[in-house]
Amino acid sequence: MTVFVMVMLPVLASLGIWQLNRGAEKRALENDYLRQLTRLPQTPALTGPAGDFSRLRLQGQYQPQVFLVDNQVREGRPGYWVVQRFDDQHGQAFLVNRGYIAAPQSRGQLPGVDVPREKLAVVGMVWPYTGLVPVLDDDPWPDGWPKRVQRMDVARMAESAQTLPLEVRLEPGQTSVFAAAPFAAVLSDDIHLGYAATWFGLAAVLLAGYVVFGLKQAAAE
Repeated sequence: MTVFVMVMLPVLASLGIWQLNRGAEKRALENDYLRQLTRLPQTPALTGPAGDFSRLRLQGQYQPQVFLVDNQVREGRPGYWVVQRFDDQHGQAFLVNRGYIAAPQSRGQLPGVDVPREKLAVVGMVWPYTGLVPVLDDDPWPDGWPKRVQRMDVARMAESAQTLPLEVRLEPGQTSVFAAAPFAAVLSDDIHLGYAATWFGLAAVLLAGYVVFGLKQAAAE
């Protein structure tokens, strides 16, 4: 029992601390996001490299390279994020997240995506890299377009579509946006605080159980 507690107690405490750190990272991202909301959108060619949460005004045209990012849910209905190559007037190519579109009833059928042909001006926010969602199996991509992919792998998508390696999420109300991808809600630290409380609670239960076990053993002797 002593060996078990000596092994498990540091593990549980480490998991709790890790979740607290993840929560702190989310709070820092949220604060950065709120600061950027007060700034006017900028033209990338005039401001240099775009940092996380930069608000960009892009003028240009969508291209045929479309990714359908699977495993998205909105109001209980499964669907996809539509991520499309956008070439701006200054010769730069971006991955623009046009938001959520519902999936057809048949898994074997892909949703029809309207691809605007005219030149547009849109405003979006550079979304930070927050890690890849794990997948159980390999995620092979088809050769043609659109490509159905299992997760938002910006680096791989940028290489495939020949764009800058960053995701620009269209803001609600923009031309060509579907149901805009979430912003502040995904930056909340609530879930991490909940996980931390769970791990620390298990550690406390383990320690209390060990003390009770020791007292009973001493009484029995």
